[in-house]
Amino acid sequence: MKRPIVIMLLLSLAAGLRAQDSVATLAGQAVVSGATNGTGTNALFSDPAAIVTDTNGNFFVADSENDAVREVMANGWVTTFAGQLGVPGSMNGTGTNAQFDAPSGLAFDASGNLYVSDTGNNIIREITPAGAVSTIAGVPGSGGFADGAAGSALFSAPLGIVVATNGTIFVADSRNHCIREISNGGVSTFAGEPQVWGATDATGTNAQFNGPLGLAFDAAGNLFVSDANNDTIRKITPAGVVTTFAGLAGADGSADGGLSSARFRSPAEIVFDRNRNLFVADSFNQTIREISTNGVVSTVSGAVGISGSANGVNGQGRFYNPYGLAFGADGSLAVADTYNELIRDVIVPFSVTLQSSGGNTIVALSWNAVMGKTYQPQFQSSASPAWSNLGAPVAATNFVVSVDDNSAGAAPQRFYRVLLLP
Repeated sequence: MKRPIVIMLLLSLAAGLRAQDSVATLAGQAVVSGATNGTGTNALFSDPAAIVTDTNGNFFVADSENDAVREVMANGWVTTFAGQLGVPGSMNGTGTNAQFDAPSGLAFDASGNLYVSDTGNNIIREITPAGAVSTIAGVPGSGGFADGAAGSALFSAPLGIVVATNGTIFVADSRNHCIREISNGGVSTFAGEPQVWGATDATGTNAQFNGPLGLAFDAAGNLFVSDANNDTIRKITPAGVVTTFAGLAGADGSADGGLSSARFRSPAEIVFDRNRNLFVADSFNQTIREISTNGVVSTVSGAVGISGSANGVNGQGRFYNPYGLAFGADGSLAVADTYNELIRDVIVPFSVTLQSSGGNTIVALSWNAVMGKTYQPQFQSSASPAWSNLGAPVAATNFVVSVDDNSAGAAPQRFYRVLLLP
């Protein structure tokens, strides 16, 4: 039987304490590279990179060393969406008639078109919902730097990609050390001094990056960048003002804490959850980090500096160069665990909030949940060490679950915990 995830709180606490994580394998075989479609561990990947989810809850993976984009359904069924497995090239076409070369970045637009940073080809591709692949920017096989018309613009190892609400595409042009913008058939430099690496905070092309990788927008339209070689997370306002959001340039490590005191080691892809917390695949630390809305960095899964492929709960899960991150339709976190050749399913630590009413005779417990999972709230009084169930198990039908303890006033002090049932 799987061990449950436990969170325990004192009644008098105003803020929730955090539970531990849960890591499982959705698809692939640990440290086994291959190009097989199938379900769960029957499927094989080769260095999966970026991962995104569509509106139906299916995941799409940039299977970089297989030169293809794979689709992973929520039940773990894996198919090839576009590209020819193990056959690099730059051919446009539909589905498996198209070719890619080490695709690494993925992003959907509002119409369901999937954009691909085709890294080995130094181009940006578009895949329609019907699977038709076309080249929208860059010159296949021609790496370099040039702004201008999309068909003649040049990129150098484009990695992260994201689409703004107005349809503008932003690309982390990694070897050019800048953030590029694709709009109205043209390519321009949004931020960073092209082909010059550094860590300067400034506006537009006066700022500097060093191997930018992951991109994510917040609700206010600020663009966040995992500046991999600087070991930092940067923030770019809509006006192009670049600041260092978390970490310290040139100071790698794995310190949790405030934004300026936190440390990262080659952060890869980043993603916001529905509560506006920012999650980071801290690749060389072998961990998943969270930057909360109140500016606190914490390690939510994995063990610092310890690679592995173990599944488990309460801190037992291990990663090996995690790269891509995406939240599923149910609220769980999917991780492209690159060197393990796996797609992992992670339930990140959840917090429980307590609120009392009726002269502290009624206590309301609420917590962020993964839809479809079952939770058992429990209590323990100061008079008895035994845990008692607070009602029946609760199946999450929403992203927040709430239950009431109507007898809280019967004990002078009461402890609470919530179990995530296997």
